[in-house]
Amino acid sequence: MSSDHLSSKEVVPALDPELLQVRWILGGLRPEDLVSHALSALQLGFSGVALQQLAGLVSPTQADLGTLPERAFREMGLKPIDRQGAVDFLVARGGFSRNDVFRLLLTACPSFSDRWRKHIEWWGGEPAGEYNDMAEFVHFVVEDLQANGKIDEVRRVFELMEKQLEKGDQEDRDLIGLGFFETLQNVASHGPNGYEEYKQFLGPLSAQIWAEIQRAWAGKSSLADVIRAERRRG
Repeated sequence: MSSDHLSSKEVVPALDPELLQVRWILGGLRPEDLVSHALSALQLGFSGVALQQLAGLVSPTQADLGTLPERAFREMGLKPIDRQGAVDFLVARGGFSRNDVFRLLLTACPSFSDRWRKHIEWWGGEPAGEYNDMAEFVHFVVEDLQANGKIDEVRRVFELMEKQLEKGDQEDRDLIGLGFFETLQNVASHGPNGYEEYKQFLGPLSAQIWAEIQRAWAGKSSLADVIRAERRRG
């Protein structure tokens, strides 16, 4: 297929060749997705035999592609990279999170880096969503910090949360309340000491949210119970 056959009025979607290559390497793209992106690349002025061949495929399988993806990436000016290089690229970008709270956590807790890399790779180069990202961080706090007696690091996390509750917007407060504290209570409740051991780290605003979450869950056995109760109050 040639770009000459495309309508001049057709809207060309934004294309990030480096991110496209990373998503392909990490398994976040299906073969038919790559065909669509190859077509977009031609529309944007990239050229090459591999891109044209790739764009002309219909419902291809992985086996149908052969070396076309690697050749097409070279035609877009990219050097070959492996899975580690793909994850390195996403880590350097800060993953996909655009929330200030989570970006601060990444900076404040360098020991989270191993979990963060595995989390990014598991999602195949696709955005996991801020609440999934925060859930992974909660597991880090419970399983890597608190379980190993790294109390000073746990305290530093809670202090950061308190500061962001003071100065953050509603989106920040929701992510901290629902994404961090509620998830922490759920995850820690399955541990040997429960979640009460974390109350010592709570600042005034954190303690208020912590208590509100406990009240919401009082007498409930599942998230569905909480949602039904909220709807009745609404």
